[in-house]
Amino acid sequence: MSLPIVLLNKAGVLKLRDGHPWIYSDELAAPPAGEPARNDTARTGPAPAAGLVALEGPAGRRRGYAVHNPRSRIALRVVSRDPAADVTEDLWRPRLDAAIAARAESLAPRESACRWVHAESDGLPGLIVDRYVDVAVLQAGCQWADELAPAIARHLVERHGVQGVLARHDGSFRRPEGLAEGVALLAGEVPHAVRWESAAEGGPIVRTVDPWTGQKTGAYLDQRENQRAAARLLPAGRCLDAFCHEGGFALHLARAGRSVLALDSSEPALAALARNAADNGLADRIEARRVNVFDELRAAVAGGASFDGIVLDPPAHAKRKGERDDALRGYKELNVRALRLLRSGGRLLSCSCSFHVGPEEFLDTLRAAAADAGRDVRLVERRGAARCHPERLAFPESSYLKVFVLEVTGAW
Repeated sequence: MSLPIVLLNKAGVLKLRDGHPWIYSDELAAPPAGEPARNDTARTGPAPAAGLVALEGPAGRRRGYAVHNPRSRIALRVVSRDPAADVTEDLWRPRLDAAIAARAESLAPRESACRWVHAESDGLPGLIVDRYVDVAVLQAGCQWADELAPAIARHLVERHGVQGVLARHDGSFRRPEGLAEGVALLAGEVPHAVRWESAAEGGPIVRTVDPWTGQKTGAYLDQRENQRAAARLLPAGRCLDAFCHEGGFALHLARAGRSVLALDSSEPALAALARNAADNGLADRIEARRVNVFDELRAAVAGGASFDGIVLDPPAHAKRKGERDDALRGYKELNVRALRLLRSGGRLLSCSCSFHVGPEEFLDTLRAAAADAGRDVRLVERRGAARCHPERLAFPESSYLKVFVLEVTGAW
């Protein structure tokens, strides 16, 4: 297959060698002046048309293959570092099928929702596919995935048995790629209410999500295994689920016998929590309050409240690198308040989904929070995203969710 050629500068070659799948526009090189086309391909500089391209280094050596978007700062998303690979426009099909097959091995019994495709971690740049029972929700974060979305939707219906495929392109993640935002039905039918089942301590939990309007693609599937683990890791007694959203943690804690206070500022999210609690016979174990969570935690500390277990899962504090320092201050203050609310022997499950805050930085922040709270704390367990959200070692952007379980062993 004849492909346009994009030239990498030395920085781009090093990036490719190290395995990172993104190459930025300033890591491309212009072609030598007056150099003719070779092998009936258009040997180009940094801006060929969008699509599949071959990669070469400064010495003209073939380095691999990528998909290209001249409108994005992420100019290239690598699909193969093998210069001898047989790369075709149809490469997505076997990779998609392999990703879906791999998820079947990691699902708990009766689990009916998971991430089927996790973008670069599955070798499918910019492509997210989440499954809820018999519907799939797709997000395309780059031009290549966006152009393939209709074909991918047909393949999911024909080969993998889903009844409908929805494109959730209503997030700001598409703006840097120059892509339009919106929500569109790509194939079949997708209802506004989909009931799915998650495994839980004490019996399965049935949840209803709206793929058209719910957060992300309908639910926070990356926290699925952490929600189940919380019921095992947090003590019996009174628990607090702060920034509860639709109550994934609260439902699991209540199913395991805890009494839960759930806090969030979103009225629709709390309405969804109330429906799910009622559907599972857990309404009497969950008290939900619509509040500013930051203010409510401060007031709880001042009022002398206490809990046996706390889940702290705030929205991302640092969506851009420049917001990192403010994010660390915000995380510290939240965790100071949470630790002050815990009884001796109580446990805190603290989360950060900010990629620009690394795991060691977050742990350092928790150490500082424990000192300010006057609590002696031990680390019980480190966790991350669910297994259906695999991390690629050369792609740190895939390791965004950090979860630490802490236990208060004393105070000073």
